[in-house]
Amino acid sequence: DASHPVDAFVRRKLVSERLRPSPGAPKHTLIRRASFDLTGLPPTPEEVAAFVNDRSPGAYERLIARLLDSEHYGERMAMWWLDLARYADTDGYQADDTRSNWPWRDWVVGAFNRNQPFDQFTLEQFAGDLLPGATPEQRIATCFHRNHMTNGEGGRDPEESRVDYVIDRVNTVGAVWMGLTLGCAQCHSHKFDPVSQADYYSLAAFFNSIDEDGKAGSNAKPYLGYQSPFVARAVEESQKLVEQRRQIEAQARSEAERPFSEWLAARLKEVEGGFQTWHWLAGRAESSEGTQLAVESDGIVQARGGNPIQDDYRFIAPARLARVTGLRLEVLPHPTHTGAGLSRGKSGEFILTNVKVQVRRRGSSQVRELAVSSAAADFSADKKTNNNYGDVKDTLDDDPRNGWTTKGAPSNVPHTAVFALSEPYVPGTDEELVVELRQRSTLGDSNIGRFRLSATDQPGETVRSLTAAPLEDLALSGHRHVAGVDSKLRGRLFGQFLDDYAPYREPKSALDRAEKQLAEVKTASGKLDVMVLAEREKPRETFVLVRGAWDKHGDRVERGVPAAIAPWPQNEKRSRIGLAGWLVSRENPLAARVMVNHLWQLLFGAGIVRTPEDFGLQGERPTHPELLDWLAVEFMESGWNVKHMLRLLVTSDTYKQDSASTAALVARDPQNRLLSRGARFRLPSWMLRDSALRTSGLLNPALGGPSVKPYQPDGVWEENFMGRFHYEPSEGAAQYRRTLYAFWRRSIAPTFLFDSSQRRVCEVRTPRTNTPLQALTLLNDESCREAARALASEVVRSGGSDAERLRRLFRRVLSRSPVGRETAVLRRELNRALGYYRGHQEDAANFLRLGQAPPDPRLNLAELAAHTVVANLLLNLDEALSHE
Repeated sequence: DASHPVDAFVRRKLVSERLRPSPGAPKHTLIRRASFDLTGLPPTPEEVAAFVNDRSPGAYERLIARLLDSEHYGERMAMWWLDLARYADTDGYQADDTRSNWPWRDWVVGAFNRNQPFDQFTLEQFAGDLLPGATPEQRIATCFHRNHMTNGEGGRDPEESRVDYVIDRVNTVGAVWMGLTLGCAQCHSHKFDPVSQADYYSLAAFFNSIDEDGKAGSNAKPYLGYQSPFVARAVEESQKLVEQRRQIEAQARSEAERPFSEWLAARLKEVEGGFQTWHWLAGRAESSEGTQLAVESDGIVQARGGNPIQDDYRFIAPARLARVTGLRLEVLPHPTHTGAGLSRGKSGEFILTNVKVQVRRRGSSQVRELAVSSAAADFSADKKTNNNYGDVKDTLDDDPRNGWTTKGAPSNVPHTAVFALSEPYVPGTDEELVVELRQRSTLGDSNIGRFRLSATDQPGETVRSLTAAPLEDLALSGHRHVAGVDSKLRGRLFGQFLDDYAPYREPKSALDRAEKQLAEVKTASGKLDVMVLAEREKPRETFVLVRGAWDKHGDRVERGVPAAIAPWPQNEKRSRIGLAGWLVSRENPLAARVMVNHLWQLLFGAGIVRTPEDFGLQGERPTHPELLDWLAVEFMESGWNVKHMLRLLVTSDTYKQDSASTAALVARDPQNRLLSRGARFRLPSWMLRDSALRTSGLLNPALGGPSVKPYQPDGVWEENFMGRFHYEPSEGAAQYRRTLYAFWRRSIAPTFLFDSSQRRVCEVRTPRTNTPLQALTLLNDESCREAARALASEVVRSGGSDAERLRRLFRRVLSRSPVGRETAVLRRELNRALGYYRGHQEDAANFLRLGQAPPDPRLNLAELAAHTVVANLLLNLDEALSHE
């Protein structure tokens, strides 16, 4: 008796299984479910109240229309499409360099928000560059087929990489539009589905004449120079943040004047007898490769004996200072070296590839590393003429393909480099410094022959340049009174003081980060090279690759498609335009079915075909085959209208069922294949982050623009990339953008995403997880904790009794009011936390010290900390994390 076509098919199956559908879900559950499914965001309390209290006919339909019209609908759908498209912000493989394809992401959001018909959506991504009068946006659309990884590793034949790219496109087309494992036919004819190896390479022929040569990085042509219209907003946001932080920094600088005068007076007395900046280290030296390292009386180390091709020197010594802010390395010539130069190698030159500063306790083998923030030298060679060796800054990463050399300067005079520690090191009892000089260049035979290491306790320019320390110049000046110090020297001394003055350091650091971000965003506002498709003038011949080997050509093939799926239309030109048309033609049995199955999976957690990547003989049969067929026809007859299909699905009683179940029903249908109840599953982790931001009021809802970097653990990139890439979280409003815009490095996907695709190859079914590691992240990740604090701050600021505050918290997170037992648990946890933090104010302050801004000073610390605990608890409830 169902009036809705979806319900008619579903209930027919239920009747055959002697089951009944579940009753409808409560209204607060419905709005929450639909909001997540169609926008990826939870509803606001105001939206929930308006819908729950609206008893008029058509209230639900109006809700769905509003959600589909939301600009956030396009973002929600784009997150799905980016997974299929293997979109990322980097190339992949070992180098994993950054690329600037994000304007394509904005095109996808816009296409969904405009409700572009899916057949046109397909056409533009396949062949936007071939359309008559193609617009820049239509050309940008073809970036879909350039989102594959690009391999620029040395020693690899670029033609092998180019063939890999073509194969990736074929496999992606098979997975996304056909739901077939076409990749099986790369090496041999498909063993289960009617796709021959010749069919596979006939499809590959459509992509084989792209004007590319297999290179990576900045050479991965073809590119389109494109200026995004979405960056102006990001520039304005970053500019405002810089101006705001500049005022705070200026105020902190002004407030530092008085303590500086007192500090300067004390320093004048200190330097009356002269001042020594650097103190050479007295210790012992070791070699990893057997070089004999003799330490002389003045701390100089001389290399003797064997001269290995590469070597690591370790110098172990007590610090002998109350603190250490930096180290100085002197590389010294000697008559016994080649040409009386700096090395015993053939050229007399040295190459230092990396400097490590560590600390260990005497008698222990365990070390902890001290981060080095900068390096400067009296001379750095030209990298272009020295095989990428030269710059002393390159000693701060672990890449042996670069490093410091002074080749080009006289080799018979000393050379000096200084290394600043990120934070001053205060030696502990029985601790000693371990300085490791790594000499692992690919050229070899360039080990340092003679050197000395010194340490200083001076901050600022002393450890960032080769100039004399300000206190040295103060000692030489002969001044005895503060008023007599000239302005230039006073300015240098003030700079050193500020580097060491805690109340100034954080405002200055925050300003530096904001200015760096502004510079990056301004760069993104210019013309960007976006990877697109373009045909080369002379088409390439395409061959079957014997056993899939890139350089083993078999029979020559022409552009074509698997005839077992659908014939090629008569009189249709065999181009990418034609291929797109063939995929979405009414004669093709796959694309419409595959796509409506994807849409069903987005809403119900699993498709009608539960193997969306495999509609072939090895895949699962549809749970409701007639329904799948009807939906595919409806999709085509609607003009490939995606919003129409989603509206159709979410207005069915099947979708609106309550997800509550009974033990008997679970035993009868544990995976809900019969659709006798509403879908209940864990929300994807990207949606959980966005939900926490929206619920807490932190969300920055701006659309489009360059990628942003949410919080991640410190050092998350360093080990994988030899220190070449450093992750720095975005500042200001950029930190609170939706996860769709998160910077995606292929080698290390965002660490807070536990159930995402890896974006290395096309994945149409991502894992769903509730591992303990995910639970730990949701409780402790900085984004989640900051969201909990922001939510608690708003509730505490609004006043009222504890009971009223708890109800507001509960409604914000779960879109409903708590029942009696839930209220009792919340009161118990709030009182427990209040009791603790009232007696431990310092713990409360430490707990709340997170995110970008300090807690509101107007709020009671203990109350805020206790309510933050409860907010965090609510955000981690199963109901908050689940599609109900």
